Amino acid sequence: AEFCELCPKSELHIFHHSCALKKDEGPCKAIKDRFYFDIDTGRCELFEYGGCQGNANNFETLQVCEEMCLVKGKSPCHLEDEPGPCRGLVPRYYFDYKSQECKRFFYGGCFGNANNFKTIKEFKSCSLLHSPRFNPPEFCLSPVDRGDCDGSVRRYIYNPRTERCQMFRYSGCGGNKNNFVHKRHCMKMCMKGVFSRKENLKSHHMTPLTLFMAVINIC
Repeated sequence: AEFCELCPKSELHIFHHSCALKKDEGPCKAIKDRFYFDIDTGRCELFEYGGCQGNANNFETLQVCEEMCLVKGKSPCHLEDEPGPCRGLVPRYYFDYKSQECKRFFYGGCFGNANNFKTIKEFKSCSLLHSPRFNPPEFCLSPVDRGDCDGSVRRYIYNPRTERCQMFRYSGCGGNKNNFVHKRHCMKMCMKGVFSRKENLKSHHMTPLTLFMAVINIC
């Protein structure tokens, strides 16, 4: 049997055309926290929107941005073959999840999705993507919550969809425990391979007070 090679991502495949647009703050001077999909990082990022015009790569919440631009809960190998809107005829391969086979299709040359491979190899398959998942502490799965005040403080949140710690703007009070003063605290508590919770508490001798300060969610 032949399988699709999991080749390095030399090109970007996105999941909605608006997600490919460049960040556009618009001409107005208001400061509104919005999210856009960054094709360079492959993630939804925070930016300051001026309040008018701009483009469709502009989402009020992180969740809405990710629902539009990212595939949740499945590997690219579950996706259908997608030639994209361009008119090229580039030979590519995709993994047919139903038949569990690697099949050929013609890629248009732009957009499409991540189930798109340049070559065939016998030693790797899309099934390799289904490795056991790390389960972070429950509070790491809480959605972004800016809180109830009017401030704008740089904080970090663990994003379970991307499995990364990302910056967000905290209002200064309220919110939830998925709120870290420093990115390294977020990584230690919520990310696989950095520190397990047990190792973190043991090696750093964290008392209830220092643990509380690491996951602080008060002003």
